[in-house]
Amino acid sequence: MKYSLCIEPVFEELDFYDRIRKAKDLGCDAVEFWDPWVGGSVDPKKIGETARQADIPVAACCLNKAWTYRMSFPWEIVKANLEKSIEIAKAFDCKTLIGLSGEMETKTGSQNLVLMENLKRTAEIAEKAGVTIVVEALNSLYDHKGYYLDNSYVGFDIVKAVDSPSVKLLFDCYHMQIMTGNLVNQIRDNIKYIGHFHSAGVPGRHELQLGETNYPAVIKAAEEAGYDRYFGFEYWPTYDNEKSLCDILKYVRG
Repeated sequence: MKYSLCIEPVFEELDFYDRIRKAKDLGCDAVEFWDPWVGGSVDPKKIGETARQADIPVAACCLNKAWTYRMSFPWEIVKANLEKSIEIAKAFDCKTLIGLSGEMETKTGSQNLVLMENLKRTAEIAEKAGVTIVVEALNSLYDHKGYYLDNSYVGFDIVKAVDSPSVKLLFDCYHMQIMTGNLVNQIRDNIKYIGHFHSAGVPGRHELQLGETNYPAVIKAAEEAGYDRYFGFEYWPTYDNEKSLCDILKYVRG
């Protein structure tokens, strides 16, 4: 398995670029992040230069202003932001972009249909650009109350209906352990629809080895099912960040 570190929640005493170097130095296979260029303090071109110099790829990033421009918004808004995001990601050669659904608006299935239709249109653009859009399911019990796509089973159904290799689900083990459990079976049964993984310990969203989830078993299931992309650590450390990350890598690599 190849492991990617989301660098925003860790090494906060370092500037953004030094976090990329630190991840490489400590043995990560890749880095990822949200949308740090928003606000202008981080330069996408410098991200690319730093990653290339450190010889570490960027596994994934969020669409531009992903929490503002959701995938279930009116199509013209989604399209404009998607095209802008793809252009930004070119600067650091990122081929996997993370999108979010909107909030729960009604109890009808209308949001599901809008999200599905937007993702079908998204697939056409993503296929031409050579990128993968991964829509993320999040838990609505603790961290993201009101979020619409809070169930991986629904997410898989949407991805199946879109039927494109350029649109997949981001399977966040932390969120789905809370919402659905049954991680290993879900992964085995749906691996072709998963484009990226996120992980953290449950509860608390901290170190993987300190939570209730058996991550070695989860990772083994993904590997045996043929998954060949990145498995991302998106967590908030509870102790010395360097030791924390080293402990996680030792835990998952055995």
